[in-house]
Amino acid sequence: MFLKPVSVSLTAIALVIGLSACANSPNSETLERTFAADPRLAENGEIPGEPPPGPALEGVEGSSELPQDFPETIPPYPNAEFIRTIAPNETPESTAADAGVVTLWQTSDTAEQVLNFYEQQFNQPNWEIVPQTNQTGPQPNLIARHDLDLLVNIDVEPQIGMGENPPQRVEFLISYVRSNPAQTTGETPGSQPPNAIALEAATPVSQPTSEPEETPATPTAIEQVPEQLRPYLRDLEKIGIAIAQPPGNPIANATESAVDLNQGITRKQFARWLLEVNNKIYANQSGKQIRLAPTTANPAFSDVNKNHPDFPVIQGLAEAGIIPSALSGDSSATTFRPDAILTREQLLLWKVPLDIRRNLPSASVDAIKESWGFQDAGKIDPNALRAVYADYQNGDRANIRRAFGYTTLFQPKKEVTRAEAAAALWFFGVQGEGLAVPDVLANSSPVAP
Repeated sequence: MFLKPVSVSLTAIALVIGLSACANSPNSETLERTFAADPRLAENGEIPGEPPPGPALEGVEGSSELPQDFPETIPPYPNAEFIRTIAPNETPESTAADAGVVTLWQTSDTAEQVLNFYEQQFNQPNWEIVPQTNQTGPQPNLIARHDLDLLVNIDVEPQIGMGENPPQRVEFLISYVRSNPAQTTGETPGSQPPNAIALEAATPVSQPTSEPEETPATPTAIEQVPEQLRPYLRDLEKIGIAIAQPPGNPIANATESAVDLNQGITRKQFARWLLEVNNKIYANQSGKQIRLAPTTANPAFSDVNKNHPDFPVIQGLAEAGIIPSALSGDSSATTFRPDAILTREQLLLWKVPLDIRRNLPSASVDAIKESWGFQDAGKIDPNALRAVYADYQNGDRANIRRAFGYTTLFQPKKEVTRAEAAAALWFFGVQGEGLAVPDVLANSSPVAP
C-alpha cells in the first residue's frame, strides 16, 4: 500500500533533476513558460475562460461616483451610503429594463424603514406615487413621479444573510428617468426615453407643474418669490400669461425689463389676468367665458373711458357683475382706480364669484372668526365679508390658502403681489368640479384669446 506514494515522490524527484539538468539547454525557456503562473490570474484572480464569481450587484462594473445629473429633487435616505452607479449589463431583474440611471446604496436600517421614508417623501407636494396595478413579473417596490420631468424607482434588495443571522446591511436601488434626457445626458434632440409616454399619460392635471430653474423665460424674477408660489407662476407663463410683463399696454412695454414679482399688482393688471385666465381655462365652455366690452359701451367708471387700453377688459368685468360698479347696484363705485394696487379683500371680492358661479352667501364678522379664525376679521370691508366666507367653504381649494398660506391674520388692506395673484388664478371652481391651469396644458384644443 506504500507503492503509490513512493512512485509519486520518485517521479517528482526525477522531474526536478530533469529540469536542473537541462537548465542551460535550448528547451529550458519552453519548460519555464509551461510551468509559470498565468499572468491574467495574477492580475485579477480569475481563471481564464471562467466567468467572474458572484451576482451582478457584487461586480466591479459601473462608476463609484454619484452621477452628475443625479436629481436634487430625489430626497437622500438619512442613514444611507452611496456605493456606486450600476452598469447597464448589471441591472438586476427586479428593476425595469428601461429604468434609466441606476444607483446602488447601502444602509444599516431595515428595508421597511427605507420604504416608509420614501413613501412619506413621495407624498409631499409635487410628488405622486404611481400605482403598480395590472402589472406582472418583478416590479420595483416604489415608483413615484416628480411633476412632469422625472420618474423614480426605489427598489429595496436586502443582502442574503448567512445561516440564521440577519443581514448586516440592506442594499437598495434608486433609479430615475427624465422626460427630456437630452438636456442632461447629451442624447439626440427629439429622442424619447422609454418611460416618456407613460410619464406624460399619468401626469395629474390638478397639481402645479415644475421645471428646472434654467428653463423659465424669466428665471431671476421667479427665483425671487417664495418657493411655494413658483410652480403657479411657471404654469401661468406656459399658457401665455405675461407674469413678469411691466404694467400697462403689453405691446408697448414688450421691450421693457421684467418686473419684480414680489411687487404689488395693479387693479387693471389683475383685471386683465382675471379675464384672460378664466377664458383660457374655460376655452371649451363659452358659457363660462367673460366677453370683452365693445368700445361703444357706456363706461361704468369715470376714470376708464373708451380710449383706455384696458377699457374692454374692465368694462367687460363690470358688465358681467364681477367688479362692483353702479351696474351691479353699488352707487359708491363710480371710479375704478386702475393704477391702484389690488388689496387682499378686493382679490377675494373679484375672484370668488367666478369660483362658485352663484350668489355669495350671507356672512358676518363672527362667521369669519369662527370659520377662518382671523383675529382681524372686524377690519374686512362688509362687501368683502361674503367672499371671504365663501372662500373658506372651498376647503383646500380656497384662494386664501393657495395665495397666502396658513395665517390667522387676513390683513384685508394689504397689497397683493403679482406672485400671490398668480397663485389665486391658478384654479377656478370648487372642490371636485373646478379646473386648474394644467388642464389647459393637457387640452389639445385651441385656446380662446
